[in-house]
Amino acid sequence: MELRQQGRSAARAAARLALDALASGITSQCAPAHVQTAQEELALATARWTEVEGHPQLRIKARVALSLGPEDRARTQAYDDALRAERLRHAIDRERLAYIQAVLGEPGMARTWWLDRHKGELIQLSWNEFNEKVLPAVGSADDAQSKAMRMAHVIAGVIGRLGEEPGREKQFTATARIVLEQMGWEDLAEEVPPG
Repeated sequence: MELRQQGRSAARAAARLALDALASGITSQCAPAHVQTAQEELALATARWTEVEGHPQLRIKARVALSLGPEDRARTQAYDDALRAERLRHAIDRERLAYIQAVLGEPGMARTWWLDRHKGELIQLSWNEFNEKVLPAVGSADDAQSKAMRMAHVIAGVIGRLGEEPGREKQFTATARIVLEQMGWEDLAEEVPPG
């Protein structure tokens, strides 16, 4: 009755405000790119006569068409493009990290991968630096190749020390010959030079 007394324009204003509130509740839940989905949901909500809150005598029913203006379409497209690029970057990062994790899980592959990635720097790298810095980073301490490399590093260290202490060379070669003979490697024991 109150709206009837205020006239037809007041009833239309109340109906438009109610429709706007209903539409805002739906469109605010949808991204601009999903304007068609928002329009379908709004069409379902306004297909039947619906009572307007605050005006029990007023009911609305509407046919609604939603659209984006050119600027909004351009902004929506730019946003979608940026979102797609970011998702692609994340997918590529995940694949790259999974690949690296798989490679670094096997010591031989890890060495090969590391050498391939640093091939330009290898000329400047000494064997000592390789053994001390590279191998611990890329190899497992328990794999056969890492153990052999560590043993080779120890033997190289022994040979270096023997050069500094010539008197101990005789003791080392005798010990090395005995160890090789006990292991059953007589052919190698014969190759040990006399002390």
